[in-house]
Amino acid sequence: MRYCILLLVLLIFSGSTVAQVQQKYSSELNSLWSNGTFIIKISKNGKWAVIEEDFPQKGREILVMQTKGTKQYRLPESEWLDFSADSKWFGCISKEEMILIDLETDKEVRYSNIATYKFSGTGNYIAALQQGKGKLTELLIIDLKNKTIARRLRDVIKFEWHPTQNILLATVKGAEQNQVIRYDVGKENSELLFKENSGSIEYLRWNGSGSAAIFLSRNEGNLQLHYFSKSEGTSGVLTDKAIQEKFIDHHLSDRQPFISDDGKKVIFYVQKLEKSEAEKSDVQVWNSDDPWITPRMESSNGGRHFLTAWYPQSGEIKPIETEALPKAAMSVNHDFAVVHNPLQYEPLYKYYPNADLYIKNIATGDTTLVCKNQYTEGKFVTISPSGKYVSYFKDTDWFVYNLESGKTINLTEDLEVPFQNTESQRPGDLFPYGNPGWLKDDGYIIFYDQYDIWVLSPEGNTKKRVTQGREDKIQYRISRDYGRKAYNPLTIHPDFWSEPFNIKEGIILEFLDNNNFDTGLALWKDDLAIKPLFKTEGAITKVMSSDNLETVLYSSHRFNRPLSIHNVNVKTKKSQLLYQANEKLLDYDLGHTEFIEYQLEDGTKLRGSLMYPANYNPNIKYPMIVEIYERKSVDINQFQPPSNYMVIGISLLNFTLNDYFVLYPDIEYTIGDPGISALKSVTAAVDKVLETGKVDEKRLGLIGHSFGGYETAFIVTQTDKFAAAVAGAAVTNIVSYYHDVFWDSRRTQMWRMENQQFRFGDSFYNMKDAYYRNSPLHHVENVNTPLLLWTGNTDTNINWNQSVQMFLALKRLGKKSKLLLYDDEPHVLMKTPNQMDLTKGIFNWMEKYVKKIDEI
Repeated sequence: MRYCILLLVLLIFSGSTVAQVQQKYSSELNSLWSNGTFIIKISKNGKWAVIEEDFPQKGREILVMQTKGTKQYRLPESEWLDFSADSKWFGCISKEEMILIDLETDKEVRYSNIATYKFSGTGNYIAALQQGKGKLTELLIIDLKNKTIARRLRDVIKFEWHPTQNILLATVKGAEQNQVIRYDVGKENSELLFKENSGSIEYLRWNGSGSAAIFLSRNEGNLQLHYFSKSEGTSGVLTDKAIQEKFIDHHLSDRQPFISDDGKKVIFYVQKLEKSEAEKSDVQVWNSDDPWITPRMESSNGGRHFLTAWYPQSGEIKPIETEALPKAAMSVNHDFAVVHNPLQYEPLYKYYPNADLYIKNIATGDTTLVCKNQYTEGKFVTISPSGKYVSYFKDTDWFVYNLESGKTINLTEDLEVPFQNTESQRPGDLFPYGNPGWLKDDGYIIFYDQYDIWVLSPEGNTKKRVTQGREDKIQYRISRDYGRKAYNPLTIHPDFWSEPFNIKEGIILEFLDNNNFDTGLALWKDDLAIKPLFKTEGAITKVMSSDNLETVLYSSHRFNRPLSIHNVNVKTKKSQLLYQANEKLLDYDLGHTEFIEYQLEDGTKLRGSLMYPANYNPNIKYPMIVEIYERKSVDINQFQPPSNYMVIGISLLNFTLNDYFVLYPDIEYTIGDPGISALKSVTAAVDKVLETGKVDEKRLGLIGHSFGGYETAFIVTQTDKFAAAVAGAAVTNIVSYYHDVFWDSRRTQMWRMENQQFRFGDSFYNMKDAYYRNSPLHHVENVNTPLLLWTGNTDTNINWNQSVQMFLALKRLGKKSKLLLYDDEPHVLMKTPNQMDLTKGIFNWMEKYVKKIDEI
């Protein structure tokens, strides 16, 4: 019997091995796979997780499953996915039906016509807004313990639970009156806070402790800001009259107000009075004297809205933003704001402006200079969580400003490692590797270098490298664990936010081995020591943990390994498979990979990832697809199933499963020569692969999208190495693109050309030769490669006319080209029929011109 069992096991395993090697994948299977699997939530106790899986044709599926058991619930496409605070219930809404699952008894309850719901902070109740006949609405208050409807409140429009108690704030819109009520569920007691004959109620909000609340009322265009405090027994109303007594020609704005956790301060916006409709014209005036173009001026604050503080108990109103310093960053719980004038040094043609930064004491109005001429992108400036310090990165160092002492210290000047990102290779401001947050009530600040995590005291007395990654080229970073730690950015201008970390609870770290792109997790706790949990081949993403940090969930994948979700026990370091997406793909050989090393003429060494065809035969010379976009080699860690529904039309596995090599090369850039840099790096990488004799030099294809599309369009004007190319949403005319507008942000494209990805480093007018030298359209006569261009006609990131210009030039010159122009599509394709058309179109283009299949 033992011999038979052993023989059977051997047959099963040998059979699966043979199947993996010999079974030929069919593209007819492409429609079966999900194109996205995500960990959405983990319950507070870590016993349950919500996983979402997206399918191109049948939509989303929701899976609620135990992390240490076998129970699971598969639900249809749903929204409002949440667990109760005590982790005993799960809720969601599917097609206006609320589904509640008792996770302890497996019993399910459903309620129809539900628009929204929220669990109470205690976990004892759930409130759900039900749409009745006509416009009637009811708020169902469901007792989860008894599984009964405890109360129905009619005509409720909006509601908010108290943070810690079973008390509701609700707006009630009756036939004759609007009301705001405070309803105590346990006592079944309703208290009227406000009533008005008509109008609307907006921005209903508790403070963090639940001791006070605010809301905005609107009636015939008149706004009022209301404050109510049960604990203080006070209430207050802020009207336009009070605003105009303080600020001439201003009134209350309808932007969202905020209230501090202690309930003593409300911040809101006042708005400058505008011209009447009769006085307005339809003309938009652009003046060359303005620091920004008019669309950006109008979309910014533009001097029309100003942040203001209101102290309801004293009635005081204090300006925060002013005409002189119209931009603020702050937490509503802090007594200060970081203020600046974003127009001070403009025009600079950067995405974010430079400005002098000031600390403003909100109560006194006093301002103190922090630093001059500081680049204001969020990665460069942060406010500490407790509000004791402002950190900023300037030139190559991190500085910390102490609000109490007014002193500034350069914390990193005496450290030998660089804290500026040496890998970005972009002109302009040097970017830092990062300042993710603080420890111990602002006692220590955390910085990243290229590989390691550093902890420094803000006085500079302690400077400690926590990880030891530099020696082995292993990069450590704090996991962005939004599943465990509440995302709590600054109230205003969240780009300046930094996160508080609790070393006693423990911090999950992710690490990346740059030698082979293996990844892993580690625990940083108590004594600043790092305890590795595990290491795996491929990428780790979507890390989430329970409140007690005992259960950690993560996704793992590689280009040839479908995404899987795992549960690791922090104490035992044991990891177990929780869910495998696209499991049947494991039956097929999806190819394997190796790294190639290549060198540029100046001696620079680079690396690329070479993906082999499935069921590789060493006796055959294969065609190869080269996909490009800056440093691409790490993308071997990204899994996308073979699919006909790709948003940029490119599926790596569509090619490796159809007898192609795929190469992801890294590109080294020289400032002022983005196209030529790409040409040198890509051709060096391809030549290195060709030395192996595994690839047919006459059957090479080149693909890129966006900046990669630009690089592709340029490369084919410089070399005939490629048998076919595809450039998606590409910049093709550098000079006209320089003079275009990025309409989504209402900025000119000059910032992108001079100081960002295109890396010219100066204006067109100071280096015309460089712009022409790197412009695909200005060398279009040299193109001999069949070039497929595609774009969407609502793309405002890269004007779709860029693709049209290149196509018209190729057509006029009698070159082989095709343009796919998708209607009502942006920078990537959102409609599944268009995704299918593009994905198949790109594949067929390569089949025809790279594989030389005539019938395509």
